[in-house]
Amino acid sequence: MGKRAAKYVTRTDDSVKQALLKLLAEKPLAEVTVSELAREAHVSRSTFYEHFGNPGDAYDALVADVMADMAPLMSQVACSDGFRSVGRPFCALVRDAGDHTPAVREGRFLDSVLMQEGAYDEHDLHGLLVDAGYTDDEARAVCSFQMSGCFSAARSSSASAEEWQQIRAVIDRFILGGIAACLAAKKGA
Repeated sequence: MGKRAAKYVTRTDDSVKQALLKLLAEKPLAEVTVSELAREAHVSRSTFYEHFGNPGDAYDALVADVMADMAPLMSQVACSDGFRSVGRPFCALVRDAGDHTPAVREGRFLDSVLMQEGAYDEHDLHGLLVDAGYTDDEARAVCSFQMSGCFSAARSSSASAEEWQQIRAVIDRFILGGIAACLAAKKGA
């Protein structure tokens, strides 16, 4: 694909995703039709279908954009202690999604995150557990558990930013204790 074609694809994809954000601010994804999404993005239905199979595919691409800025899982566990890494902790993405807030509030956000291709393979926690002797399924389950819990806590908490730091510190200690127990169990086996 040439530069011009790639630029067109990127611009069209971005237009569709921005249109989807606007529609998600008004209604759930299940009520978004291809026709209204294409109209809002100022593209034809056929152009929409050249890029996405349905609004759900466009949503998954939008979620991938949100997650592109996520920090590695293990570095997130220490984030309450002031540790900084590249990217943002998942809970921070959920609590302050900025322009992506309608996507994060959509009911299938967490499922979409967990179903992203390569979602687990790229997580350092997954690799740590597999290297310690856990199966891929066991490591995936722990990563899912961590992300689901963080998502639920971040989404349901109405705590102030200062209070959230304290809550996050407690959650970090809980997660670190669980990881340490998993690693110790494999060493002792």
